[in-house]
Amino acid sequence: MADERRYTRRAVGKLAAGAIAAAGVAAALPGSAAASPFYRAHGPLLTDGYQTWLTAIGNQSANLAKVVTGWGIQGGWQANPDHVWTACGATDFLIVRTVTGDTNNHIDPNQAVAEIQNSRFFEYKRIRSGANKCIIELGNEPNIAVSDPWVYGYNLGVTVDRIRSAFPGVKICGTALSPNKGVNPDTWYGNPNFVNAIAKCDFVGVHFYSNPASGSFTEQGTWNELTYKETLQRAASKWPGKPVIATEYSIRTTALTPYDKGYKYGNLIHFDDSVSSSLWGATYYHVQTNPNGVDVNENVGSEGARGYRKRLSDGGL
Repeated sequence: MADERRYTRRAVGKLAAGAIAAAGVAAALPGSAAASPFYRAHGPLLTDGYQTWLTAIGNQSANLAKVVTGWGIQGGWQANPDHVWTACGATDFLIVRTVTGDTNNHIDPNQAVAEIQNSRFFEYKRIRSGANKCIIELGNEPNIAVSDPWVYGYNLGVTVDRIRSAFPGVKICGTALSPNKGVNPDTWYGNPNFVNAIAKCDFVGVHFYSNPASGSFTEQGTWNELTYKETLQRAASKWPGKPVIATEYSIRTTALTPYDKGYKYGNLIHFDDSVSSSLWGATYYHVQTNPNGVDVNENVGSEGARGYRKRLSDGGL
């Protein structure tokens, strides 16, 4: 998700509940639906629509959710500490993503620390659930507009060190790349500075999407994007044994209702045994109730969460 104040990924052609545990492996034939669910952390990402996001968390029995320091609530998080407090108690784990390092700017360690401090997400999450339940995600899809993975990777490594020092006990998720092949994700996956910086994190962050009207996540190669399988294979190759979080994934078509999209999300994350066992959790993109906001066609509101939970309730089909 790019900074909605300046950019939408479409501008470049874009471009009940699971228990918290490392992904379990169910017995099933390759490529088939698992008879029992893979237990992965799961929940919605908030762009705009705070109350709808909270409703979605309840509808889904989500144990993971995601916010961004730079938007998500009218007036900003710093001016609404009560909303930050509530958000920090809404799920077991909470991802807090920085704006620095987002899409078209290099990540800055001083700004990253200031964003987390000023938003108070770590402070409140540590009180409500424990420091290790706060996951700080650093940056977002820099390969779209940042041309130098060497510099970004170096700055990211410094930022990881600063975040660990400033917020003891926090978990850190590395910068997720855009899977669009036109912005060269493999150049970044092959860059030593970037690879070394992600290796210092607790989680690898990734993004993947589906454009086909069917809502299939397996056809992205025809849309010039890495598929979820290709993306997870790269994560396993570069950072073996490190758990992965899909901090954005979505179906972009309007041919499906939000409920049906949510159902498909639940099926992919918990019942498709072709998804790598390294996938620890996933937050879908997104709750966006502003009709003039970024990527509104990907908004699944709270109905998507109901569809997700229904898929969990249905179990093995």
